[in-house]
Amino acid sequence: MNYQRIILVGNVTRDAERRTSQSGEVTYTAFGVGVSDGKDKTMFFPVLVFGKYGETVAQYVTKGRQVLVDGRVQVSDNDRFRVIADPVRFGSEPTAAKDSE
Repeated sequence: MNYQRIILVGNVTRDAERRTSQSGEVTYTAFGVGVSDGKDKTMFFPVLVFGKYGETVAQYVTKGRQVLVDGRVQVSDNDRFRVIADPVRFGSEPTAAKDSE
């Protein structure tokens, strides 16, 4: 038996965007997550969420928001990877910078 799972906790790098496949049969939501090692390095992961759950994710996932992504890694024919998420947990929302007087 083979099994793989990836869990990421990081900040959304771009607002979630609803998309439709070229055939028009599949809808999904795409966004990016940046995960820092706590020092000086950040890794970036493209994330996809399919179906109705993707619609919900698209409403709440915005740039800067912290998320926990639980999913699996998919590698395409041209060796590009992406994370197929199920589920996505929403963390804190980005805070606006406050003017100090």
